[in-house]
Amino acid sequence: MNVSAENELRGGVADLVVGQLAGGSAERLDTAEPNDFRQLIRAAYVVADEAGHSLHRWVDAGRHAGLSWSDVGEVLGVSRQAAQQRFAGSSILADPLTPDSGHGADVICRTGMTAFNEVTALEEEGRKGNQLVGAAPLKLYFVPRGRPWENIRVTALALHGAAVIKRYEGEGWTHAVTWYPFHYFTRPAPTPE
Repeated sequence: MNVSAENELRGGVADLVVGQLAGGSAERLDTAEPNDFRQLIRAAYVVADEAGHSLHRWVDAGRHAGLSWSDVGEVLGVSRQAAQQRFAGSSILADPLTPDSGHGADVICRTGMTAFNEVTALEEEGRKGNQLVGAAPLKLYFVPRGRPWENIRVTALALHGAAVIKRYEGEGWTHAVTWYPFHYFTRPAPTPE
């Protein structure tokens, strides 16, 4: 991102915060009162909080797409170690191989998974009769079910995530896992008539 694009983005955030003030214009700040600044502080806090969550989600998504910790560090202007220390524990996915996962030793792990090759892996494993049960960095986990399964990935940003999950569950899918910006669903494949 070049300096001009960064400045435009920063200006947009500032306009967003000021827009929360009654009247919504920078000129209104000339006559602002203490309660107005309370509104502005709260709006800026919400924007900053969401930006922090968004940064973690996009780092997770970048790692899922195959970025290394060095790549993430370079983008942020920090070392690989600093990027890993800050974001490694932020993954929104649990590793389904933990002792309390309930899946036991039957879990199949596909490694080397990225945003670019996992759709194919989801389809291949489904044809083999394996249901998606989880994901972790560069991994997808499946459990054998003895019959064909449909495993899919759907892209949805945070604002629409709950609606997407509800829609797919209404169509008979089971929400397996979320790895921002993707939601993964699974269901038994229809039996041929």
